[in-house]
Amino acid sequence: VCVMYTVHMDHTGRLAKMQAAVAEAGLDVLVGTRLKSVTHACGAFCPWRSTVIIPATGKGEITLICPSMDVNRLQQEGWLRRVVGYSRQSMMAAAAAQVADLGLAKGNVGIEDGASVYLPEGFITRSEYNDLAVQLPDAELIDAHRIIDSLAMIKEDAEVHLMRQAAAIVDRGQEAVAEALRPGMSEKQIAGVAEQAMRDAGSEFAWTFTGGQEIASGHRTWTGACTPATDKIVQRGEFVLLDLHGMYGLMLGDVAHNAVLGQPTAAQARVIEGFTATCHKLVEHMQPGRTLGEAARATREFVEEQGWTEFIRGFGHGIGHFGDEWYPTLTDAEIDGVSEPNFVLQPNYMQEIAVTANLPGVGGLRMERPLVITETGNEVLSKTPFEPYIID
Repeated sequence: VCVMYTVHMDHTGRLAKMQAAVAEAGLDVLVGTRLKSVTHACGAFCPWRSTVIIPATGKGEITLICPSMDVNRLQQEGWLRRVVGYSRQSMMAAAAAQVADLGLAKGNVGIEDGASVYLPEGFITRSEYNDLAVQLPDAELIDAHRIIDSLAMIKEDAEVHLMRQAAAIVDRGQEAVAEALRPGMSEKQIAGVAEQAMRDAGSEFAWTFTGGQEIASGHRTWTGACTPATDKIVQRGEFVLLDLHGMYGLMLGDVAHNAVLGQPTAAQARVIEGFTATCHKLVEHMQPGRTLGEAARATREFVEEQGWTEFIRGFGHGIGHFGDEWYPTLTDAEIDGVSEPNFVLQPNYMQEIAVTANLPGVGGLRMERPLVITETGNEVLSKTPFEPYIID
């Protein structure tokens, strides 16, 4: 059930933590260009190329720099008192001017450098870096992208409440699809049913950058890729993958579920069995005090013991507010900018757990659910069951 409510977001406390983290990193100021960093600081929907200037504690106020056309809206809807527009000058020229106004042009200036498979990540570009270096010739530019990563991984209580609401909205989309799904519908029609239901329930934005509502059927379910809905008509006997996305209070809802049109064949039933059991096992292993790597490794070992490695993959990615959708992935492999296997699970840590089952010629399934670590275990925020819908 979706019940709209408001929560108190302690934005002053969040901003203070950001400035303290900049100081602890030995920086005078951070020039944050990532979508995650901008959203975390301004508390408003900011889709255009922007940057946030975060001075260390005691060295001035945080400033948002955005395209001039969006200044008035962000002053009204965001948390920051200082919002500066750019149009004829470059964004980095505007950023450098703010750093200079703070008296920090000769200091240690943090930037957000790196690489990501997540399309809208927003790391500083070479052109922007060169521009900033020219504008601040006496500054030391230092990569500091881990500052916001570390702050965003543990959710505030208010964020957890909003995430729970976002998940409930997407659950409503899943219910609407289950009620309407039948052979002869196109994937696009199914996406429309879900989108309408979620908008009616309060969703603000179909936030995914892989196609809005991701719907796949038949042979498209076993490719393992994130693809948008197409004109393909779903047929009896096929798997239908339903990966739905919504947003509430800037917090993201992401619930991937599945349906089978008709009674599963023996081969399909085996994939469903392995997939469903792995979903439950993954939740079982996401416990406070364990590391991300331990949870991933234990789940993979379970899959190997059961003989399902042919088709089971996993096991999750980051989730949070707008722009905070990728880091860290749930794996025991250490991949720079992608994973943090030694991170110890603790209360209010949020993970988008995931399991995929892709068996060419048979079908594919995908599970994604937001899971928050609690003092004694965990809570899967979505109430949609792991077992696929059987539409007979």
